[in-house]
Amino acid sequence: MIDFWGKNRATLMAAEESASVSRYNREVVTLTTIVTVANTYFQILASQDQLRVARRNLAAAERILTLIKQQFNGGTASQLELSQQEALVATVRASIPPLQVTLEQNIATLALLVARAPANFNVAGGTASQIAVPRVTPGMPSELLYQRPDVRQAEAQLASSNFSVEAARAAFFPQIQLTAQTGVQSAALASLFGPGAWFYTLSSGLTQPLFDGFLLESQLKQAKGVQLQNLQAYRKAVLSAFADVEKALVALAKYTLQERLQAEAVAASRKAFDVSETQFRGGTVNLLTVLQTQQTLFTAENTLVQVRLLKLLAASSLFQALGGGWTPGGTLASLEPPVQN
Repeated sequence: MIDFWGKNRATLMAAEESASVSRYNREVVTLTTIVTVANTYFQILASQDQLRVARRNLAAAERILTLIKQQFNGGTASQLELSQQEALVATVRASIPPLQVTLEQNIATLALLVARAPANFNVAGGTASQIAVPRVTPGMPSELLYQRPDVRQAEAQLASSNFSVEAARAAFFPQIQLTAQTGVQSAALASLFGPGAWFYTLSSGLTQPLFDGFLLESQLKQAKGVQLQNLQAYRKAVLSAFADVEKALVALAKYTLQERLQAEAVAASRKAFDVSETQFRGGTVNLLTVLQTQQTLFTAENTLVQVRLLKLLAASSLFQALGGGWTPGGTLASLEPPVQN
């Protein structure tokens, strides 16, 4: 068959673009999985940090409890002070098992994501404070968004619909079949542009669209409708890409600033607690002051852990929003969680 009007070529190109859509869809799944693995690993680190904070707080509370017991035996502390500190120690100790549950559940989730058996899966974790986020330089080119597989998928889908419209339009014209009437081509082809050009409307050797006009017209309208739908989907994908990057950049910048400020708050709170504990040993402050400074330190440290987690999640969101990172050799793709079997 001679593809005189380009229908077969357009159909082939539409099929090739549809195949590209499937490949880009696979890349979308791959990128989403990478980000999910990174986020789960960051949550594991945050859980480990929270456990360290809780255990340090428990150790501090037990030190003070030992001191109060000594004072109580010496007659310088009351039963109320002793009971208050015992209640605090019990409360802090009870807060540790839920943190361990969260940690173990996150490890099991990570094992599932990397296709390992949770029973024999361990994570060589550490602390979120040791994770360095690659620096985001100002003036990133918007061409980075073309790394996003969802944008390229929408573009390929639009290209496929464009070729589908072309094929539907070409279907209105007759298809010229190659036959053995003259050995190399059909008689209809030979007379197509001759004096008997009307022949193609009557020749039984041609595929004639005359009696399928309404069907072909409906198919063309449908193809144009799909084309318009894919055009809007492509526009939405591009706008969403810009919005995702903007939100991730704002979150990363603000959480980085909050992390620095919260670290200063933790340092001040730790100093206040150390001073109050020393003074309590010397008998110059009461137990209430020690309890207040300890609670302030515990809250500040927990907040710092959460802020660090939010910063890392914002960095992975930016990594995903840009389709795989923003620097040639320092993307989050290199932050693969160290795992051990």
